Amino acid sequence: MIARQIRTVVSRVFLGSISALLLSLLAFHLHLNLSSATSIHLFLVVVIALRWGFLESSIVSIVSVVCLDYFFTEPLFALFITDSRDWVALLTFEAAALLVSRLSNRVIRHARESEAHQERLQKLYELSQHILLLDQMATVEQPLADLIRSNLQVQGVALWNALDMRMCRSGACDLSDKDIHSVFYKEADGDDLPAGISRRVLRSGTRAIGALALCGHSLDPVSVNAAASLASVAIERARSFSTEANAEAARQSEQLRSAILDGLAHAFKSPLTTIRVSSSGLLAMNTLSGSEEKLVGLIDRHAGQLSDLTNHLLLTARLDGADLKLYREDIDIAQLIESSVEACSQDLGDHAFEIQGLAEPSVVRADRKLLKMALVLVLDNAVKYSSPGSPVVVGVKQQAAEVALTVSNEGSFIPLDEREKIFQRFYRCNGSVGNISGTGIGLSVVRRITEAHQGRVSVDSDRSNGTAFTITLPRIARKDSM
Repeated sequence: MIARQIRTVVSRVFLGSISALLLSLLAFHLHLNLSSATSIHLFLVVVIALRWGFLESSIVSIVSVVCLDYFFTEPLFALFITDSRDWVALLTFEAAALLVSRLSNRVIRHARESEAHQERLQKLYELSQHILLLDQMATVEQPLADLIRSNLQVQGVALWNALDMRMCRSGACDLSDKDIHSVFYKEADGDDLPAGISRRVLRSGTRAIGALALCGHSLDPVSVNAAASLASVAIERARSFSTEANAEAARQSEQLRSAILDGLAHAFKSPLTTIRVSSSGLLAMNTLSGSEEKLVGLIDRHAGQLSDLTNHLLLTARLDGADLKLYREDIDIAQLIESSVEACSQDLGDHAFEIQGLAEPSVVRADRKLLKMALVLVLDNAVKYSSPGSPVVVGVKQQAAEVALTVSNEGSFIPLDEREKIFQRFYRCNGSVGNISGTGIGLSVVRRITEAHQGRVSVDSDRSNGTAFTITLPRIARKDSM
C-alpha cells in the first residue's frame, strides 16, 4: 500500500516536472520575459496543487524555479543569478507558489472532509430509515446486523443482544463470541484503526444491553458511535414493542377468561343454592337414617365449597373493575383473625393455629368483608401447602402508621423466580400442579384487595423455615380511597 502511494507521487512529480520544462521551452521560444514565464509556471503549480496535492506542487515549484533561472535570468543557460532583482522575483515566485499550494491543499482537504462527512451522514440516515421499517413482530438482531453491514459498507458485523442472549453475525468478522461477550461484560469500547475493527457497548441510557463489533471498515469513531446508538435504539424499540404486544394479549386473554368465569359463576350460583337449600332442609328434618344423613351432609358440605368458589369468582370479577368501592370501618385485628380462623376450621385437619404479637389492641380502617376474604384465602393456602401436623402461625406486627399480618407455615418452598408469578391469576407453582387442589385465583384476589387498601402483600420462603405471606395495611386510609 505504501509502495503504491510512493510510486504514484513519483509519477506525478515526474509529469509535473516535464510539464514545467516544456512550458519553459515554449515561453523561451516565444521570447517571453521572466515575469510572463513566472505567471505561466505559477498557473501550473496551482493546477497541480488543486489536482494532486501540496507535496507534488511544492516539488514542481522548485523545478520551475530551476527552469526559470536556466532560461530567463542572466547569464542564460546557467544555474547562476547575477541580478538581485531576479533573485527577488524567483524567491517571490517560490513563496507565492508554496502559499497558493498550501491554501489550495487546505481547501481541497476541507472539501473532501465535508464530502466524506456528508456521505457518512447520508449512510447513517439511510440506516435509521431502514431500522424504522424492521418487522417488530420478529427478532431484529439478524436484520439489524445485515442493515449495518450493507448501509455502512463494512466487511463484517457481530451483534450480541445481552437481554435476550442472542448473537448474530453478518459478513466476515474474525472476532469470536467470547471477544464480543467480553466487550459487554468489561464495558470496553475500542478502535483498532490499522486492522479496521471497532468494538462498542450497546447502551439504553446508562444500562448496557449488548455489544457491537464492526470489522473491515474505514469509518471514524463518531460514525461507529452513531451506528451503536442506532443499534441500541432498535433493540430497545423491539423489546418495548414485544412487551406492549404481550401485555395487550395478556390483558385481552385475562378479560376473556374473567368474562367466561363470571358467566360460569353466575350459571352455577342458582343450582348450587337450590342444592344447598335442599340438603340443609333434609338435615333439618331429622328423618334420615345414619348413612343417609352422612351422605346428605357430604352433599351439603361440598355444595358449600362450590358456592364459596363461585363467590370467589364473582368477587374476582368485581375486584377487576375500575369502580371498586370499599366500605371502610374500624376493624379490630384480633376479632378479624378469630373470625377468619373460624371460617377455616373445617379444613384444619390436624393443624393447629398459633397467634403471635397481639399483646395490645390493634385497629385498622378497612373493608371488613374484603379483608376477611383476603386473610381466609392466605390461611387456606397455608393449610393446604404445609406439612402434615405442622402449626400455622399468624403473626401481628404493629407500627405507628401500618399493621402487618404474617401467615407462616412449615414444609413448603416457593422458588425465587416464582414468588412474583404466584400473584398472577391462574398461575400455580410447578410442584403444586396435580398434587394439591386449587385454581390459582386466591393469591391474585389477595393482592387486589390489599392494593385496593393502599397496602401490599409479599412472600418470603426458604426450605428450612417454610413460607410466610405478609399483608401490610395502613392504619388510616387516604381520602381518595374512602
